[in-house]
Amino acid sequence: MDETLKIEVRRLWEVDHLTMRQIAEKLRMGRRTVTRILRGQTAKKPRKPSIIAPYERLIAEWYKTTPALMAIQVLNRLRDYGYTGGYGTVKQATAEFRKKRVAAFFELVFLSGEEAQVDWTAWKIGTIPVYGFVYILAWSRYAVVRFYPRQSLEFFLDGHIRAFHEVGGVAHRHRYDNLKSAVLKRYPEVQYNPAFLDYVVSILMLHRDLKI
Repeated sequence: MDETLKIEVRRLWEVDHLTMRQIAEKLRMGRRTVTRILRGQTAKKPRKPSIIAPYERLIAEWYKTTPALMAIQVLNRLRDYGYTGGYGTVKQATAEFRKKRVAAFFELVFLSGEEAQVDWTAWKIGTIPVYGFVYILAWSRYAVVRFYPRQSLEFFLDGHIRAFHEVGGVAHRHRYDNLKSAVLKRYPEVQYNPAFLDYVVSILMLHRDLKI
């Protein structure tokens, strides 16, 4: 703000004994501005938009399709879209979505061999961490779990092979929950793990009918 204008505000207040409202009307400025000048305060800087603001619509869409998402799951998804903020910001931004709701269920129906769900789970044996490769058939809910020392790609592929041998075939479709072993990044476009794609191509050449 122009220093001359500040001086004039103080003069009208201290010399002419005008009220704040009269000064504001005379100089055509807001009463809050007059108050700040007389109190020696500087104008407040506009707040910077939150680091999570560009992702708010995306988060809302995720909760429309998966209402039970946890804050940590949202954080992991946002990382693939370039988000660099912390867990606390995500937790605060998703608090409204994560409020307890009246339970509503939509029963999913699968055919035999139609889909399998794949994920990692973490466990500890004493102080030693181990990682479980989990393969679940959607129709029968039959689960295959194999434990490995790391969540690396070679163990990820080995888990698939062992699961296929145990269930006696390959499901027509596999669902992966944002696993780096399958998808390297999703923004600005989906980039699959090339080694995993090579593996998928080899699997497609196998017999895919699964009757479990």
